[in-house]
Amino acid sequence: MKKSINFLEIILAVLLVACQEDQVGFYAGPTAVNMTIRGDGTFVKGETDEEKVFEIKLAVQGEISEQDRVLKFAFGKEQTAVPGVNFELPMEVIIEAGRLDTVIECKVYRAGLTEEALMFDLIPDPTGDFVGGVNGELLVKMMIGFPTTWKDPTGWAADYCLGKCTQAKYAFVFEQLGTLDLAAYQGAYGIDGYGELAKKLNAVLEAEPEPRLDDNGKIMKFGNGY
Repeated sequence: MKKSINFLEIILAVLLVACQEDQVGFYAGPTAVNMTIRGDGTFVKGETDEEKVFEIKLAVQGEISEQDRVLKFAFGKEQTAVPGVNFELPMEVIIEAGRLDTVIECKVYRAGLTEEALMFDLIPDPTGDFVGGVNGELLVKMMIGFPTTWKDPTGWAADYCLGKCTQAKYAFVFEQLGTLDLAAYQGAYGIDGYGELAKKLNAVLEAEPEPRLDDNGKIMKFGNGY
């Protein structure tokens, strides 16, 4: 009986130590952060704006911390845009205690940009409190070109009808329609008009002697899933 009691005492002691260790704090070293972009770094041809801003959402991949943490940035191997010339971005961000996300802004300047893209390649600097997570690298083109979001008041053009918006697709649309604003082509209910537009654009592509390539190097096509 005495041996059984001693065994139980050992188990309780181990559990007590474990609980005390858990109470020391949630954060014990570098953890991961994921980055997603709202907007893009492209200035549209023909427009006169000299500056634009896109947002970067930072989401911690880990537990809430009881202390402030510092996210330091660095640039990856694809980086060609010049800080202070082509863009402005805070290179350190405080992730406040109790938070798992925040949003920062990157300001892009038209001056010095051309139709040849400069790359913005953002990664977390591991000398801070974070390393890169699943989406731990952010690649953005800075250039004079076409939008990467359809100018569509209905929302049906994206994915459902015209497919993913790319600069190559928008350049072709502008070539065929002479406008970036797709509102006049939405039809009575949005989806029907854009569906017909996709068919017409695909017909033109199929009639061309050489296939057109999309931004990803694949043959261009409009429609759901493309």
